[in-house]
Amino acid sequence: MEHTIEITALANGGDGIGRVEGMVCFVACGLPGDTLRVRVTRTAKNALWAEAVEVLSPSPDRIAADCPMFGKCGGCAWLHFAYPSQAAWKQRIVRDCLERIAGIGADVEWVEDPALRLGYRTRAEFHGDGRKLGFFTARSHDIVNVEQCPLCHPRLNAVLPTLHDAGIKGAVTVTVNPEGDDVLVWTNFPKRSLKDRFPQANTPAERTARAQFFFDGVPIVNGGFSQASLLLNRLLVRITHEMIGQGDSLLDLYCGSGNLSLGLASRMRVLGLDHHHESAKAAARLGTGRYEAGTEEAMIKQVASDDWDLILLDPPREGAKAIMPALSACQARAIVYVSCDPATLARDLKTLAAAGWKPVRTAVLDLFPNTPHMETVCRLER
Repeated sequence: MEHTIEITALANGGDGIGRVEGMVCFVACGLPGDTLRVRVTRTAKNALWAEAVEVLSPSPDRIAADCPMFGKCGGCAWLHFAYPSQAAWKQRIVRDCLERIAGIGADVEWVEDPALRLGYRTRAEFHGDGRKLGFFTARSHDIVNVEQCPLCHPRLNAVLPTLHDAGIKGAVTVTVNPEGDDVLVWTNFPKRSLKDRFPQANTPAERTARAQFFFDGVPIVNGGFSQASLLLNRLLVRITHEMIGQGDSLLDLYCGSGNLSLGLASRMRVLGLDHHHESAKAAARLGTGRYEAGTEEAMIKQVASDDWDLILLDPPREGAKAIMPALSACQARAIVYVSCDPATLARDLKTLAAAGWKPVRTAVLDLFPNTPHMETVCRLER
């Protein structure tokens, strides 16, 4: 069934929000100010989901998307959304999540590098079926064949033809050094043709050391986590260090390969814990601070030791619910929480707020321009 709908807001996740016959309706690629003809694709008790059939009246912030795959590819849902409105809505989404879920009112800073709104991605996951290689379409596992992506760094785009030739089946993650020649390739589906083309390719089944390179003094380990853009990661490191400030000791939870704390180990005692053994070992080998593999149980034990002046955490998208009771009760002077999901951040901050912790500085970082994703950094004190 088709309806005419006016988009009035944006949801966390990027869909436009309007109403159809009094029900909330989420529309992919809808922008505030759009009037659209839509087709309902999914119905729930209290909400509808729809796809746009026709733009009857465009939002003043709707621009031409500079990619022939836009609308098919699920990789950059806001490529048609103009700045500065895109930035304002990212701030608003974070602020609304904090107010609605956590009951916290916060001034939200904006941090970006306007020169890196395109060509910024140095890491991406592609999918292949042996013939096509690219990104999934939105809300499906159909593959859109991609020759070039406007969000990918030129060095990442440059490897795509060779990756196509390798006949990939399944998922493959590629990480490039934007200031060097390194190309890390990680896949569960090894092929000799892939290793021949990419000497720094690894699979989980291999017992040999994983390939890695250094960027800004941090080891980037094949198969481990790194930010989608090593260039925009510099914004994250700067803001996080500002929020950490001065201190005697720092506990870095979900530390990865030390991205946010290696630069601090020369002036304070640092312990980093992460579940990913290879990343923690790579950071430990540098000898600046202690880095160890550890589960959330190990993290809770360290938090409960009350031996830390400052605690930093950068959990995965699902947040850090398991360690919130321990963090709530800790005696640290400050907690700095880095999050890629405003909803799980707000859920966790609600727990901390109930124990007397309050955000004193909150910043939204545009680490994923032209997508609905954002990074948030928050410093909390009692």
